[in-house]
Amino acid sequence: MSTASRDQWLSKLLERFAVYAPVEREKQVHWHRLESADVGSSPDTITPALRRIRASEPVKSFMFNPRQQVSAFPDRLESVDSMPRVLLGVKNCDLVPLKVHDEILGEGEFKDPFYLSQRENTILVAADCPVPEESCFCNLLGLTPYAGEGADAVLSVSDSEYLIEVGEKGRQLIDAAPDLFQTAGDGDAAVVKRGEERKAAVAALSRINPKPWNPDLSTAVAAKRKDESFWQRHAKTCVECFGCLMGCPTCYCFLLYDQAREKSLDRTRVWDACYLAAYARVGGGANPRAEFVKRFANRFICKFSDFKTDHGMFACSGCGRCFKACMGKIDIRKVLGEL
Repeated sequence: MSTASRDQWLSKLLERFAVYAPVEREKQVHWHRLESADVGSSPDTITPALRRIRASEPVKSFMFNPRQQVSAFPDRLESVDSMPRVLLGVKNCDLVPLKVHDEILGEGEFKDPFYLSQRENTILVAADCPVPEESCFCNLLGLTPYAGEGADAVLSVSDSEYLIEVGEKGRQLIDAAPDLFQTAGDGDAAVVKRGEERKAAVAALSRINPKPWNPDLSTAVAAKRKDESFWQRHAKTCVECFGCLMGCPTCYCFLLYDQAREKSLDRTRVWDACYLAAYARVGGGANPRAEFVKRFANRFICKFSDFKTDHGMFACSGCGRCFKACMGKIDIRKVLGEL
């Protein structure tokens, strides 16, 4: 698909969906809801952003809102039907974390209806990550800079060509404008170039992160559970800004609070973070992690030991947001690389 055909396609999608795509602002990539004026605008802001790494905001915020009213009393909280959404350009390091949220919020005895509703209402279009940056480390988690599983469609973007593969749910994207698409064969230039760029991206990650982590990382992290000197050494530059956890695509902790209105009571859910001093506090004021070094260690133990033991996967995708946000420049790769 050429750039001109892409613009026609996006225009058709905007008639059916709320379409979100990454755009560049002040040298950073951010999610932006497309409007008609964005399509065909000059210069093209969509293609360059699609060829960069993940957006600053994690995709989980579309499904697991940072702040959301979840109940009301005495009136019933009515659900509001929203327009179906397309997230165009989800990187693999944001796609994989949704498996964590599917496990915690979408499965088991107590399912989150708010999460499931928004998950079902969203078509995920993954995009290749052809130019990894120094903060990226998805390869250390055994991941690739292009989508594996979990996407409804996969998009590969060059300067002038868009190559898309769709699954059952993603077929709606093709049906919106079927005349604009042509079937590509294995020998087509766009397919060959995609393969070359994917190999180059994997090689780049190998250069950025040449030393693999401990193959039994969960056991190694668990062995350091009570080694406060180890965690204190790595936590010494932390200023407790919590940027690492607020930007993390896998964190799922939340806090519920009630707010009285004139004639009602609302209950709201907000994101919570285990670095907060009051996070583990219980009735009577007892707190098993009152000291910050214990909360610092808990982040690593939760993501790389306990979650792996309980759910069979790490609660990390190597997106690098934690390092990019950290004012103390604490690099998770350095911490775990010592184990």
